[in-house]
Amino acid sequence: MVYYHSARGDMDNTPHQESASGGEEKRLSLGEHLEELRLRIIICIIGLIVCFFLCWAFKSQILWVAKRPHSLTMESMGLSATLKVLSYQEGFFAYIKLCLISAFFLSYPMVLYQAWRFVSVGLYRHERRYVKMFLPFSVIGFLLGGLFGYFVLIPLALQFLIRILGPGIEPIITMSQYVSLVFLLTLALGLVFQLPLVMLLLNKVGVFTAENYIQWRKFAVLGAFILAAMITPTADPFTQSGTALPVMVLYEVGILLVRPTRRAFLYAGGLVGVISLLTLGVYAYLTLPTVGEVQRVVGTVEIFPVVATGRSPLPQTATKDVGAGFKPAPTKFYRGTTLRTGRGAKAQLFLAGGGYIRKGRGIRLYVNESSRLVLPGQRRVELLEGELLVAIEKDSGSFNVNTPSCVVNLENGETDIKVFEGTVTVTSIKGSVVVAVGEEKKEVRQGHQLRISPGGEPVDAEKVTGWTKGLDRD
Repeated sequence: MVYYHSARGDMDNTPHQESASGGEEKRLSLGEHLEELRLRIIICIIGLIVCFFLCWAFKSQILWVAKRPHSLTMESMGLSATLKVLSYQEGFFAYIKLCLISAFFLSYPMVLYQAWRFVSVGLYRHERRYVKMFLPFSVIGFLLGGLFGYFVLIPLALQFLIRILGPGIEPIITMSQYVSLVFLLTLALGLVFQLPLVMLLLNKVGVFTAENYIQWRKFAVLGAFILAAMITPTADPFTQSGTALPVMVLYEVGILLVRPTRRAFLYAGGLVGVISLLTLGVYAYLTLPTVGEVQRVVGTVEIFPVVATGRSPLPQTATKDVGAGFKPAPTKFYRGTTLRTGRGAKAQLFLAGGGYIRKGRGIRLYVNESSRLVLPGQRRVELLEGELLVAIEKDSGSFNVNTPSCVVNLENGETDIKVFEGTVTVTSIKGSVVVAVGEEKKEVRQGHQLRISPGGEPVDAEKVTGWTKGLDRD
């Protein structure tokens, strides 16, 4: 295409090329346009390379920032927050990916400006005015999209994906996988947040009207989920839905910007309200309801995570360190909590018997020193090591204690369970309990004890085979 210079460019709105001095240049041939495109691409590549080496100099700091949602999620579950590499070269390539995507974030304003300098040649004066006005908002939208992904979508997605595994499963998260998840998702959301501005710009230049956008609304919903499936690095429905829903909101915001009518406000406001309720529902699932509370501790007890009374119920690591006999304000916790007691430390817990905290009815747990257990819900607990005394009040329902070797089912009464070096000891103090070892079930009556040892009971081999001395056993 060839653009012609017009001395009446201000009057007839014909496209033209601006010079560096603010005037107008002669017409550009197709070859000159290609040369202009080559120049802009070279400038973008040089800027990207400069930003890449700048990010490489601070790659450890960038990784720390990117890793923060992962660290908070894993620490809240009592798991290791260390990212793994499966080969020597994986870490190197992961850092390259990290710095490349970070460099694109840094160079985005420059890339956007170079794109504007190239396409402005073929725009009318009023079109260039609209684009100039939208450029700063495009940068702001890009940053808002990245921040939405980093502070909202990624933390919720990680919490959901880790918690759904349940207790006793420790995921292996590689550095390359995590970098792809975080940066590609934030980058994609940064670009997606340009949608309202693009819709408004296309309307201003006369390409589409508000009626077109309204007619295409049902196709936009389908397109939002298709786009989410394409841009999200994970295949889970939670992350894809969490990406598609903001796209639908942004589409309605675009219609609202094009034609701010009462109906547009109702559509956009209703969609925002529904998505807000869904977000609160997911947040409540991850953090609420509480399944119990810590009523008394002696020594140092670590709880990951904890819903501190009177504070924001965000996952955090809490360490209780109080003197013997002191009863602090009850500290509530929710499903998935991990509790650890150190040497000389003990804890008393209360679990809701009917799905909510109600005094005088429920399940009490007494945790001995040097113990570690996970509380995945109101009806079971996983004792990994140490000693636990379970006291179940009448009509509180059944309760299971999972150990590395067996499952202990309790209906009422009191039962002491100890896990030490792979050996599980179950003592029925009041009432009787049922212990399931694989397919076999054994009942432990009141006042009796059952010991389960992996590989059988330890014996002195010399005593067993002593009678064979003097005989040839080879």
